[in-house]
Formats: sequence, C-alpha cells, structure tokens
Amino acid sequence: MTTIIANIPNNLKSTVKKFIEEIGGEIISEKEVNKLTVLKDLEEAFLEAKQIRDGKKEGYTLKEILNGK
Repeated sequence: MTTIIANIPNNLKSTVKKFIEEIGGEIISEKEVNKLTVLKDLEEAFLEAKQIRDGKKEGYTLKEILNGK
C-alpha cells in the first residue's frame, strides 16, 4: 500500500472518503486545518527560535525532542 497525504476542500471530503473506501483504501487520519491556527503556531515557533538564538531561552537536545519534551 502507499500512503498519500492530501489537502482537499471541505465540500469534497465525503466524496473523496467514499471513493477511497470503494477502491479498497482506508482513511488513516482525518484532520481539519485552520489557516489562522497554522499561522499562529508558526509565529510562536519563530519567536521561540529567536529567543533560543538570543540566549533568552534554552534550546532542546535531539534526545529531548525525540522523547517529546
């Protein structure tokens, strides 16, 4: 099997789900993404990176990232 990650319009969600199931595929994950939420999360990530770069906040080790700090 092949995994495909796709962004589709909300109004086509049920049609695409039905098609995938008809051809023997399965929906592994379903997530609705709000553009404002994504932009806010990116803004916070860049702010944190800047704070780490400026020495105002401690960075993470790879081990901490992999362990879900």
